[in-house]
Amino acid sequence: MSSVVVGWTGRCADPRARARLVAHLTRLAELSDSYLRGRGPELAIVADGSGERAGRLRRARANIEHVSRTISGQILVSSGIVSDPNVFIAGTHEADLPAFAHPEIEHASMTSVPNARLSGIDFRLFGSGQLHPGADRVSFVFLETAAAPFLDGRLVQVEGEADCREHDVELIRGASAYLSGPKAYLNCSLEDWVDLLFSWVKFFFIGDLWWRSFEEMQTYEDYRAVFADVQLTLGSERAEQATFDAILATFAQHAEHLRGTVVAAG
Repeated sequence: MSSVVVGWTGRCADPRARARLVAHLTRLAELSDSYLRGRGPELAIVADGSGERAGRLRRARANIEHVSRTISGQILVSSGIVSDPNVFIAGTHEADLPAFAHPEIEHASMTSVPNARLSGIDFRLFGSGQLHPGADRVSFVFLETAAAPFLDGRLVQVEGEADCREHDVELIRGASAYLSGPKAYLNCSLEDWVDLLFSWVKFFFIGDLWWRSFEEMQTYEDYRAVFADVQLTLGSERAEQATFDAILATFAQHAEHLRGTVVAAG
């Protein structure tokens, strides 16, 4: 089975909308967890973009993490949390924050903030862990910080202090936390379904959500038309619920197929 890397960015400034979105995603996380718990443990070794094993082990994590905490210290933030690096640079200048070259990513930059609040959900998505154990997590964790209003509500992927200490880059090893743009390695058979899920999130919750796998938001316009038609028929609240129910059902079909494939291969 081959995999695809999916990266995404987005901003939701409304705490009530974020809470509604997380409530929906919790249902998906619990469904995914039910499939994950139905199979054996996997080695916690992450493959990098070249297909080689990473040089460090990742700490064991729960399949579902509900995040709600305040952090402080040297919090490093990557420009990967926005789709346009120039917007990030302009925002740091406006907020009078430092901006420096990213030590790992070409043409990217970083800043640091002294404190932040994180809230949301981070969970493993069934179907890809055997390909890239530990890198199959979906993060819808939102950042809030008074130091930089342009960062408020941005989606981030969180590496805490313990993860930072194991990092290859010295700068990140000394950080309290490292916040980067979310990405995940997923089974190729889930690519179309992920486009459906992210299209739903973009239509109902995060208007500037951007993502890319092999192509950039390749089916959004088609799904947007479908969601708009359902919304016109059912109203916004019922359409939001009904379309997500369909997304869950479609994921269950993929999971059953993938589980059957793994069993047959075993």
